Amino acid sequence: MKRFQTLAKVCAFGVVALSAGTAAAWQYYPGIAFKAAYASDAACFNVHSYSGIRNDCTTTRLAIASVPMWTVGYHPTTVQIYGNNSWCETETVNGVGNAGQVGATTYTVAGPMAWQTLNTGDRYVWEDFALVFRCGLQSGGIIGGFTID
Repeated sequence: MKRFQTLAKVCAFGVVALSAGTAAAWQYYPGIAFKAAYASDAACFNVHSYSGIRNDCTTTRLAIASVPMWTVGYHPTTVQIYGNNSWCETETVNGVGNAGQVGATTYTVAGPMAWQTLNTGDRYVWEDFALVFRCGLQSGGIIGGFTID
């Protein structure tokens, strides 16, 4: 019985791994996939509309999201954001909590607050590692979603 359970786990993992590697390359995630980087800021972030995340505090706060990746190579990334004084960056983690490849910080355009798509660059991902999105979200700013290709 134990051998059968082990075999079933291996087969299930293989199906998940194969389907993850062959799934459509483009991936969209809603803003609510972000969370406060620091526990003390958790009360600042609230759901906006159905799936965005909004900063309701009076100062800029750091929000983060991570996505495990199975496909090795470069992946273009974007963030859809409402604001005029916010920023985002992407990085690839290297397995020990450090960033293996850090992208440039991309800022929203100044002027009236508006929806913008930030091109946060192409990140190189090693097998079975993750992409991390980091955004300094201004007061009243909203992250609507983010993409990986």
